[in-house]
Amino acid sequence: MTNIESTIENLAGDVVEKRQSLDDALFALQTWFDRSITLLGEDERVAFSERLNSEKDSAKREDQPHGDDLSLISSVLRLHAMRLLYRYDESARPKGDVSNESPYQRARLRFQTALREAEIATNEARVDTAIANAHNILEDWSANRRWLQDAVVRLEKASQKDLVRLAEAVPLPDAIPLNLIQRLTFGLLGIKQDEIGRRSLQSLRQVALLQTKQLAEMAQLLAASFKSIDDSVGEQQAMQLLSKFSEDHT
Repeated sequence: MTNIESTIENLAGDVVEKRQSLDDALFALQTWFDRSITLLGEDERVAFSERLNSEKDSAKREDQPHGDDLSLISSVLRLHAMRLLYRYDESARPKGDVSNESPYQRARLRFQTALREAEIATNEARVDTAIANAHNILEDWSANRRWLQDAVVRLEKASQKDLVRLAEAVPLPDAIPLNLIQRLTFGLLGIKQDEIGRRSLQSLRQVALLQTKQLAEMAQLLAASFKSIDDSVGEQQAMQLLSKFSEDHT
């Protein structure tokens, strides 16, 4: 089996030599991935992930010369491949079922599900934007706008759920039954279960605020990308999302 790095190298070379477009290469990579994912060993996955992380640390895209098309295209294809790996892993994650559990557990699952969806939307939008910027450098203006629009759609979907309000809607967890020794220990240490519960809910709210901030930063980046290509409609869409994510939650 041709490994993932060799596949990316060959596809990137085809794009540089204009034997196919970047979009064609992205589609070909997904086709290869769908056919080969079950044969992709853990060692190869780890090596690929380390290669991508090393590339992020040592060669920020904005610091590289625009003439290095092969590096640019290879980097974008790696990002897309990592996204495909995340999607595959996400599809294999067990789905929680707490229909018979407490109000706290049900509310917490709703929040955690929405948080996960927001994290995925943010990561997907980042990859879409990187691909769009590569198309811009390659002077494929139509594809550039299309990928930026895909990123906006992902954020629009994420904006339908208010993470902070979902976190605030989680009630205090039920008190854990304590035996005599535990009650004495808690009493001596001044530990109150209600206070532990309140701090746990405050932590959920902080996580929600942080993720919402990341969504806002992504919307701001998209607005700047649309502005750079004089797409006022796209810029307005992104600015509306930025305003929504930047609402003050007190």
